[in-house]
Amino acid sequence: MRARMIGVTLFSMFVIFPAASLPKFASRMNLTCQSCHINPTGAGLRNQFGVSYGQEDLPIPTWQEEYSLEGFSNQLNDFITIGANFRTLFFSQQTPLAARISFFQMQSDLYVSARIAKRTFFYLNRGNAGRFEAFGLAGILPERGYVKVGWFVPDFGVRVDDHNVFTRDKTLFAFGGGHDAGLEVGFFPGIFAFTAAVTNGAAADRDNNQAKALTGKGEIRLNFASINLRAGGSYYNNAGSNGVTTLLGVHAIASLRGNLTLFGEFVQRRDFSNATQIKTFSNILSVGADYVLTPGLDLKIGFEFYDPDTKYKTGTESRIVFGFEFYPIGGIELRPLYVIRKEEPTDTKNDQMILLMHVYL
Repeated sequence: MRARMIGVTLFSMFVIFPAASLPKFASRMNLTCQSCHINPTGAGLRNQFGVSYGQEDLPIPTWQEEYSLEGFSNQLNDFITIGANFRTLFFSQQTPLAARISFFQMQSDLYVSARIAKRTFFYLNRGNAGRFEAFGLAGILPERGYVKVGWFVPDFGVRVDDHNVFTRDKTLFAFGGGHDAGLEVGFFPGIFAFTAAVTNGAAADRDNNQAKALTGKGEIRLNFASINLRAGGSYYNNAGSNGVTTLLGVHAIASLRGNLTLFGEFVQRRDFSNATQIKTFSNILSVGADYVLTPGLDLKIGFEFYDPDTKYKTGTESRIVFGFEFYPIGGIELRPLYVIRKEEPTDTKNDQMILLMHVYL
């Protein structure tokens, strides 16, 4: 039954909006990640266009006219760019014993980029919960290509800002995780995007074996009248001292008239244990929709599914998420959400009410 449900969902993903991977804002404008971010694979520090979009296009127009700063920029000069992301959660959650209400500082990241040549720069990101990226990037390859060396998050799947999304939380790339030391290359010929990385595959700052982790990702970007489509897939393989972990992913996103965005991602995780000689297959699914009710206010709906071991008929988890994204003025987002959580074979009372407060530069 679970396999049939996943099959139907994936079929819908590929027929209705053929697979892809960038956040909704890039899809609305039919742009790549590097159109808004310093890092070509997205997330983190925004470039001047990304800052301008967040300051001028996202907020409520009348409020933005009254409270905006003219000529706002995150560039200190022609060489140094700074930025920040602060995300604080206020949540109420049911538990088997009692309810709890708490604040949680989800993210406190500061970014700086120093350009030392054309399309060549150093990048540093420091944040709470161990988040840390430090790399050098040289845009010296053909087809707008680059070489990246240092400590970074390899380019796998969709880098979202919700650390609970199953396609990140149940893989190796949970929010604040997945960082690794190594080398990455990328090429962007026309409507295509390709990245590949060789990294240690270790949580520490150095590896304890000879094998290396391999990550690859490819995407295509298409446009048909008022519909923007993206299609792509990701691959990750890491042979460590304890066994082998492989991730196979596909992702999809489609924006219709710039108002309705449909997206989905499916990842199959395969873990092989050297100790037991057992291979485990896990299925991870995330689908959702985002609709612009009015400039500055979006409606969000999402469904996530996780089967930790496909050999068994029970033991699955799911989340249904619905709520809003509200951008009153530039640099501020409020995101009230309600999360319905389900588990098999025994369902736990652990639904959540969440208010995400996001300040960004």
